[in-house]
Amino acid sequence: AGPPARARPARSRPGWAMAVYFGAQSLSGYAIMGWLAQLFRDAGFRPETAGLLLAGVTALGVPVALLMPTLAGRLRTLRPLVFGLTAFSAASYLGLALAPHDGALLWVALLALGQGAFPLILTTIGLRARTAEGTVALSAFAQSTGYVIAALGPLLVGVLYEATGGWTAPIGFLLAALAVQTGAGLVIARPRFVEDER
Repeated sequence: AGPPARARPARSRPGWAMAVYFGAQSLSGYAIMGWLAQLFRDAGFRPETAGLLLAGVTALGVPVALLMPTLAGRLRTLRPLVFGLTAFSAASYLGLALAPHDGALLWVALLALGQGAFPLILTTIGLRARTAEGTVALSAFAQSTGYVIAALGPLLVGVLYEATGGWTAPIGFLLAALAVQTGAGLVIARPRFVEDER
């Protein structure tokens, strides 16, 4: 056999899907870290409690991050994980929009589960390349492009919050980003390698 094909993520559909998934989930993650405490303060929580609720997202997300590589590595297709993470995030966003105070602990737990999209995409980068060189190329492209997308999250959420004086529009924006993330996730869910794409 000849040498393995060189990975060119920027010229492949899976490469761009990886970048979009990485960017959309990071956009949401940054927006959550930047604005969730303010949302809970607006819902009537004391600042200290709002901060603890935000910290709960990270704390509850740790076991999810530890389990995700094992789960992703055992599945032939990642579609169940993509849909499951989307469902958790969507339920949390809707809960935050409709009953941010009464269901706060539930929304935090669901949000932590939904943020499992971050360890999923990091794991998937390694699963979708045949070689170490391919993994490096895919990781560099997905993360560099994705973080450019992600940087817009806190800014746009803040702009929408200031413009509307509430959380309906910002949460609607996060739901739209989640829809984009899910579409990209379905592309990367299938088992194929970036080196094979032309």
